[in-house]
Amino acid sequence: MPIPQIPPLNQDADLEQVKTYVIRLERTLNFLLENGLDSENMFEVGGWRVQNDTLASKDGDVGMTTSGSAATDIRLWAGSTDPNTAPWRVTKGGKMYTTGAVIQSSNGYPRVEMNPDENLFGAYASATNYLAVLALGSSMSPQLLFSAPSSNMFMFVSGSSAILGATSADIRISSNRNVYLSPGANVYDVITPFDQFKDSSTNQTLYSMLLGKASAGVSTGSSGSHNHGIAAGTQLMVSGGGTVTWQVAPTHTHTQI
Repeated sequence: MPIPQIPPLNQDADLEQVKTYVIRLERTLNFLLENGLDSENMFEVGGWRVQNDTLASKDGDVGMTTSGSAATDIRLWAGSTDPNTAPWRVTKGGKMYTTGAVIQSSNGYPRVEMNPDENLFGAYASATNYLAVLALGSSMSPQLLFSAPSSNMFMFVSGSSAILGATSADIRISSNRNVYLSPGANVYDVITPFDQFKDSSTNQTLYSMLLGKASAGVSTGSSGSHNHGIAAGTQLMVSGGGTVTWQVAPTHTHTQI
């Protein structure tokens, strides 16, 4: 076995340096006497601090431990010197907590991302073709956003309004069965301007088609006289006896209702 090289203690060392020197000396001696490595004779390996039940980086923000027996005790952590609040941590029971994550293919896309800086959870086919759930703030629900290179569709709830919208794209609702629009409680309505309600067959709006129909209170145009198929002057018998003479209807109008 090679002779260990133990550096001398600096004569100006402070108390902490003395304590560290003694611990290193004790563990070196234990190793030489027992001819083995364990937490009793190791202090640091490759920048990792060794304790009886914990292996952690020098700065303490990455590590693992066997301390604690509860399912909620932290076993692995990264990103903080406090394992219980670290942004990435795993419990003894196997539950993982993280403030951000990226799962992607070797080419970068497709990918699934949880981004704490932008408050979103997204699934990406490419940088401009994706589905995302966005946090809009405490006064609104999260927004579900379908984004394509040149258009998008979104859904969210704000107050008493549930909003389904799109930019630079038509919205098409289709089914191989009926499509129902059902306002609630018989006091609500389907609301849309008649001049934007269009028949796909004739390309005419409901408003323009109604203009060609009857208008309440307005008289029709004048119509010519007519006899309804019975010659003028024809004598018609009346039930109970007697006759009447058929007259031709003169030119007239009708008031629309």
